[in-house]
Amino acid sequence: YFHDGVRYIDYVIAYEQGDEGKSEDGKVEELRRKYEENLKEKGLQIEHEPKEKTCFVKVHVPWEILLRNAERMKMKMPLKEEKVEEQKKGSSGMCSCFGSIYRKMVSPCLLNRLNDDSRLVPPDYYTSEFVRDKMDFFDIKDEKTFFTNSQRSRIAYRLMSETRFGTKRIDIGINNLIGEGGYLAAFPLHEVNSESKIPANANLRRLLYWEWARWGRWYKFQPLDLIREYLGDKIALYFAFMGYYTKWLWSATIVGLAVMIYGIVTVCLYNHSQEVCDETYPTYAGNLTMCPLCDEDCSYWKLKTSCLASRITYVFDNEATIFFAVFMSMWATMFLEFWKRRQFQLSYEWDLVDYDEERDLIRPEYEAQVTRERLNPITGDMEPYLSTKDKYTRTCFSLVTVFFWILVIIAAVFAIIVYRLAISAIFAVSIDLSSLGAIGTFATPAMLTTITASLLSLIVYEKVALWLTELELPRTQTEFEDRFTFKMFCFQFVNFYSYLFYIAFFKSTITGSPGNYNYLFGEWRWEECDAGGCMYELSIQLIIIMFGKQLWNNIVELVLPWAQTKYRQWKSQKVSAEMKDNEYTRWEQDYDLNQFKEMDLFYEYLEMVIQFGFVTLFVAAFPLAPVLALINNIIEIRLDANKFICELRRPLAHKCSDIGAWYYLLEFIGNLAVVTNAFTIAITSEAIPKLVYYYVYSLEIYPESTYVGYVNNSMSYFNTSDFDLRSVPNNRDPFGEGNVTVCRYSLYPGYLSPPNANPPYAFTTQYWHNIAGKLAFIIVVEHVVFLLKRLLDYLIPDRPRKLRDKIRREHFLVQNMMFKAE
Repeated sequence: YFHDGVRYIDYVIAYEQGDEGKSEDGKVEELRRKYEENLKEKGLQIEHEPKEKTCFVKVHVPWEILLRNAERMKMKMPLKEEKVEEQKKGSSGMCSCFGSIYRKMVSPCLLNRLNDDSRLVPPDYYTSEFVRDKMDFFDIKDEKTFFTNSQRSRIAYRLMSETRFGTKRIDIGINNLIGEGGYLAAFPLHEVNSESKIPANANLRRLLYWEWARWGRWYKFQPLDLIREYLGDKIALYFAFMGYYTKWLWSATIVGLAVMIYGIVTVCLYNHSQEVCDETYPTYAGNLTMCPLCDEDCSYWKLKTSCLASRITYVFDNEATIFFAVFMSMWATMFLEFWKRRQFQLSYEWDLVDYDEERDLIRPEYEAQVTRERLNPITGDMEPYLSTKDKYTRTCFSLVTVFFWILVIIAAVFAIIVYRLAISAIFAVSIDLSSLGAIGTFATPAMLTTITASLLSLIVYEKVALWLTELELPRTQTEFEDRFTFKMFCFQFVNFYSYLFYIAFFKSTITGSPGNYNYLFGEWRWEECDAGGCMYELSIQLIIIMFGKQLWNNIVELVLPWAQTKYRQWKSQKVSAEMKDNEYTRWEQDYDLNQFKEMDLFYEYLEMVIQFGFVTLFVAAFPLAPVLALINNIIEIRLDANKFICELRRPLAHKCSDIGAWYYLLEFIGNLAVVTNAFTIAITSEAIPKLVYYYVYSLEIYPESTYVGYVNNSMSYFNTSDFDLRSVPNNRDPFGEGNVTVCRYSLYPGYLSPPNANPPYAFTTQYWHNIAGKLAFIIVVEHVVFLLKRLLDYLIPDRPRKLRDKIRREHFLVQNMMFKAE
């Protein structure tokens, strides 16, 4: 409160006291003086809190100003009449039985504990847009409690954003004044968060900390209604999405673990990896001599040296992989469809259906920079107007710039590939590239990809995307966020996924074959996939990138902000201790917390969308991706909760009814996942060639139709005398058995005729059968999955019928109540 103990502090503004005699400080002080005078003219009350260095201005919005602006902002406020819920019909059957067991045993529900306290869960009222002429019909019991703290701060911020501090067009709003150096920060105050256990009269912040933000509550449900009341709809919707996404990850985790367990159990039984490990030829192929994996320094090697890699590959790439890829494509569709229903349900419960008070609010930056005006046909007011030509010019320039930076990202990925080629050639002298010891040659590029992507995103891409978005001059904050989201997603998508696309779809196709290798810049031979196959390498890359990215994000979000906050608090407390009569006030404590930036929530969503891509796009290569995502999200929810309650200044409680453009990006990734998984199984995996061999060719050798002999069948012969001079290995007798005359290779396209055939090294019939099988698989899987996705989209309505009827009923009752008020 103010010093009188009556007026509530709705907003706090901080500034630093400058040195006297400096002309620049005098100019800044004049801007502050004009701004504060204009705030008083709007009816706001302010109180100064002078300090030794950092001073504070406390802002209070009087009752009459609250009423006037609540009507102007069309805030939905509670009416006197409570909702009368229809008595729920008793449900029966197995579904209700299992649901009851789940609620009572599996989910120790936090909400049930909170519902026992009537202070925390007030009666549910009908709401309507506030009108001062009909105040008697609104539930106004007390002037101090009618408006919540978040509503008061939102009104204060709206008035502060519309207040001028100079004569220029851009001299308007608290944010611009902070940018001019007039103030350091502006924020609403947190409620007191004592360190003791919950007292009888615990406030929202303390209750949220004790029952939600602590690590010991990781298994509890999230109190979304309380989060919304304290932090606002926008942040509450983010936590609702996180919780719902994490809940759905459980099913993907269970199926993914089942696929992994199946691979681990069956790897010990007969399969093609057993042929690689056993040397008994011709039934087994472990003793086959393989062609060198690089020029000169690499020598011939035995296939059995890749035994461990082939077994690991089988764990990820087996018969269950096809099922899991199709399952995850359908899982993504089901998740998004049911999230739309859940989102609509929350919008109804929070009075946000078809309502967003800030959606059509013009950005101050747009008003300041657009000088041309025209009549708004809806409101009848003169508003700034950006011509169509100017708008298209700015948009085209922005798109060209985005495309240029995407090329820069691709160039960075290409540099990592070149590094890999160079490092492989260097290590070839001391490391057997066919053994597991070569893991460093393909693990380091994944680490470099993660580090490069994180640093470029932090240093370059955010600034470029922000500059381009501001250049486009979006009219509203919603348009600004959507455009910025699109640019950052393009950058991050290429950043994190481009190297994975290279391994999955291009690496095996550009290598060439013995006697006809391809070279980069005529110097470095394009590398082959690891001895375990491209699927093995893709799995390792996914593990490293997912784990590394999540570890980096948690360090950035937890360790650095915590250290910064503790340092500022220690510094302020030291100053307060030196000045014996100087109290460490509430506004000083909040000022020492880290600032909540508008883009903080954006990066939380971006992290989840990128993770959703890892879980769905290449899940055929790594079934444990949902497991890593689930563990990360359980930690992430409590990490973010603790951050918002304890480490950050209280954010402004923004209103919004959905997650915006993020849903469409998730839908794009879900559709792309169908294509990438189909191509991963057809191109990167050996699933299709194995099936073709099983049903077409093994019958000729083994009447019982098995996979026996697949490895030997899939490898082509090459006469070592046909090597180019640069490809001839220095050590032609690595096994002490005489010079090697014939070596084997199993590379795309593979299945070539032997050297003594006419013509030699030509595509065999089996090669074309494999191509036909792969094309048929891609076409059938894509069409079937997309058809099922469209069917699910049709069968699962975005808005449940019962809820739609309930909304219409409430609208009817509210209209009747307002008609009686007339």
